[in-house]
Amino acid sequence: MKRLLPLLLLMSACTPHLQAPSVAMPDRYIYSVPSAEPLPDGGWWLIFEDELLDSLQRRALAQNRDLQVALSRIREAHHTISTARASLLPALGVEFEAESARQPLTGTNNEFLLSPTVAWQTPLLGWSYPTQQARAEYMASEWAYRATMLTLTHSVATTYFTLIEASEQLAISRQSLRLREQSLALIDSMVHYGFSSGMDREQARSMVSEAAADVEQYTMLLSRAQLSLSTLLGDVPQAVADKLYILPTLPRGVPTNLPSELLTHRPDLMEAHYNVEAAAAKVGIARSARFPSLSLTGQGGLFGKDVKDVFTEGDWAWSLAGSIAQPLFAFGRRKRSEQIAREEYRQAALQYEQAVLQALEEVEQALLSVATLRREAEHYARYVEQNERIASLQQALYERGMSNYLDVISTQQTWYASQLQYVEILIQQYQAVADLVLAVGDGWQEGEQK
Repeated sequence: MKRLLPLLLLMSACTPHLQAPSVAMPDRYIYSVPSAEPLPDGGWWLIFEDELLDSLQRRALAQNRDLQVALSRIREAHHTISTARASLLPALGVEFEAESARQPLTGTNNEFLLSPTVAWQTPLLGWSYPTQQARAEYMASEWAYRATMLTLTHSVATTYFTLIEASEQLAISRQSLRLREQSLALIDSMVHYGFSSGMDREQARSMVSEAAADVEQYTMLLSRAQLSLSTLLGDVPQAVADKLYILPTLPRGVPTNLPSELLTHRPDLMEAHYNVEAAAAKVGIARSARFPSLSLTGQGGLFGKDVKDVFTEGDWAWSLAGSIAQPLFAFGRRKRSEQIAREEYRQAALQYEQAVLQALEEVEQALLSVATLRREAEHYARYVEQNERIASLQQALYERGMSNYLDVISTQQTWYASQLQYVEILIQQYQAVADLVLAVGDGWQEGEQK
């Protein structure tokens, strides 16, 4: 045991002592939503029960270029592991040499040499750190792929909801344009028979122009949403279909895990975790460079006067050499390299801790949005109904000569704006549910199966 003590002390000295990242996790979230069943098999977006959204997600998972790049990085990291493992093994080679010389007394002298070679150099301590770093980087790339997958499906869903929002608002603006054109025709008739003034007609015309401008605006927004969706799907830009998109089913709730389960569910947190492991391995590599390394070289060969003799009657010769090298003085280069690696580890650990805090905030923000927007939408639905009744009553009063047209304009504008705002709140509910799935970190499992 006493003979092993120096070796154990040397191995302990080579091991870097690093402080692991730590974040105090709360026992539960501040805000909550109604409990829900686990996410459906086949894709988290199936909670909306929308066949068109499901088909869009399938196309995106199959064709999106960013997702394919992330998958390629997994393969690259896998090859890096093999490279790191190969660096621990000897390098084998073979050399063939031919030499011919002529002397006046001896004549022409030929020599041929077939020489296998072997070389192996490895640190005596910390030889496993390069493989550990490569393995950690491989796992980080796998979780980065899952994070890209979850982000992609979230972006497809939210862009699809934006497309629906623009479609709904375009339909409202077109309906408003038709109503205002009918109102203008009525006022023209009233002016013709002297029941209304030219001022009312000009005000009605301005209302028509405003609605026509809104139609153009929401047509542009609809087209922009379609262009964004085409890019996410991996397609060339597509023209928007001239149809009314229907709002899908709004789920009552989304399953949320305990805060502590975020650490193993969110792909970006797992990626950051393995980045910390890779940084720790880099510290080990930098530290082991300050300790002895072993080098072995070997060479053998078959000699002959003729190429045929090399393989039949050639003489065999070989040599083997080994050395142990201990760095002594390099003007602080190795020490500074270790210090740099330690600072990089500290940065990775702090980034992981910040990512955990950011994840907790995103979950709370999403939970708050889901709960608040649901109540806000209920109140706003009644507000829209009330504005519609007020606008109808005000129009009837004007047609009976009991009100002026400015009051009609005011009530119609309020009703029109409230309809557009209500659609925006509805869409925010769907986007908040998608944000909650992204924040919790579930949903990549189903996409990975695809």
